[in-house]
Amino acid sequence: MSGFWKDDRLLPVVTIIVYFGSEKWDGPLSLHEMYSDCSAEILKYTMDYRINLIAPNALSDSEIDAFQSNMREIMRYIKYSKDKKKLSSVIRTEQRFKCVERDAAEIINAATGSNMRIDKGKESVDMCIAIQEIREEGKNEGIIEGKMEGIIEGAITFAQKLGVQRDQVKKSIMEEYEKNDEEAEELIKVYWK
Repeated sequence: MSGFWKDDRLLPVVTIIVYFGSEKWDGPLSLHEMYSDCSAEILKYTMDYRINLIAPNALSDSEIDAFQSNMREIMRYIKYSKDKKKLSSVIRTEQRFKCVERDAAEIINAATGSNMRIDKGKESVDMCIAIQEIREEGKNEGIIEGKMEGIIEGAITFAQKLGVQRDQVKKSIMEEYEKNDEEAEELIKVYWK
């Protein structure tokens, strides 16, 4: 006996995969796509389970707008995370980005590596302010990096005038400025006259 009665019915289970990558999904979408070197004759006897995939790059803006939660902002941010100009425009013009739930902002950080600061105790994040802070930090890091490179250039030029050997200068750059072999070599190539 099967354990089912004549009038018993089942409810279907739908599995949905959410891909949080900003690149286009390039993996298989079904079991048949995963089989290698199988003839069509054999495949007709096997079940082909397809996955239901939600991927930011595959969604239109109107499809993203259909989400009824912060998933809308997560998907839109991820979709445009590689296009800084479009992302900036979207964040500035869409009011929903003014108040994104903390959990959604953490997912965005994890998925895109945005490094937005999320203040402890706050339940939401103003993405416009967060993006502005990231830009400011980037500018400051660029200024610091530029000054550091200027100092290294001066040190290389000075050492060269003193007659210090190229290999010794490279070794000093690695030790004093915490550069690896490749980085030190690149600096020597640029500034050794």
